[in-house]
Amino acid sequence: MSSKELHVFDNPIQLIEGMWPTPLLKLSIGENVWAKLEFYNPFSHSIKDRTALFLMKEAIRRNVKSLVEASSGNTGIALAALAAIFKINFTVFIPSTAPSSFKVLSKLLGANVVSAGSSTTELLPLVKKLSEFNGYTHLDQFNNEINVLAHYETTAKEIDEQAKSAGIKVRRIVATMGTAGHIVGIAKYFKEKYNDEVEIIGVEPAKGERIPGIKRVTDDENNKFLKMVKIDKIVEVKLQEAVSGVIEVARNDGILIGLTAGATVAAYKKIMEDSKEATILIFPDDAFKYVDELAAYI
Repeated sequence: MSSKELHVFDNPIQLIEGMWPTPLLKLSIGENVWAKLEFYNPFSHSIKDRTALFLMKEAIRRNVKSLVEASSGNTGIALAALAAIFKINFTVFIPSTAPSSFKVLSKLLGANVVSAGSSTTELLPLVKKLSEFNGYTHLDQFNNEINVLAHYETTAKEIDEQAKSAGIKVRRIVATMGTAGHIVGIAKYFKEKYNDEVEIIGVEPAKGERIPGIKRVTDDENNKFLKMVKIDKIVEVKLQEAVSGVIEVARNDGILIGLTAGATVAAYKKIMEDSKEATILIFPDDAFKYVDELAAYI
């Protein structure tokens, strides 16, 4: 066996890439439903490690010394980890409404944390201003196509290869909408390769609802990623429904998933409960950063 197969790594970058592919797990909540467990990524315990690594490689190529980014949480943690590794000064703007765990963990990794506003959309003008006047570089996960590329080249390809190896004929993939980077990267790969044989389902909060980590893309006409590829359907989910999805997976499969993952479960239940065709749910992160939010429902 190689060192990678035995999970022995010389440095943290080997670690993150060596943990790919993240597991694909068959769930007991439906007849033919599978989960891509992205909390196996080591830095933020989320799918955002992939985006952050691709963005950081671009920063290193450009010899960037100071970075600034707006993040609702996981990208901030992942970039803070990578900034610590590569000794790059990093400032992250996190909405004051985000779970406190994201701010604490980003600070623990050495990032400068600014907590303000109610959303990343509200914080972006501040980030852009800092990048213009104080020598910081804003890699901009919300508009940088590297975000999409990261998931086109890694997440999507892994799902395809894992499904083939297990004899799974993928009919649909369900993923949440945040920056839209991972759903668009996955959609672009599968639409190019399989056309409409694979349906892409997006998940967003219902109007007036707040689910940490995702947002309503139907209210954002400026999202450039969504113009790159066809998303077949968007399902609205309430916070209570996302929590119910977290609870259902915990009590049936023993896996502690985050609220965004719970939202994909809720969407699956809404529109595909009776389907016997293979469905892949993207589970972006785990439950541990959302304990305070979940406590209110337990």
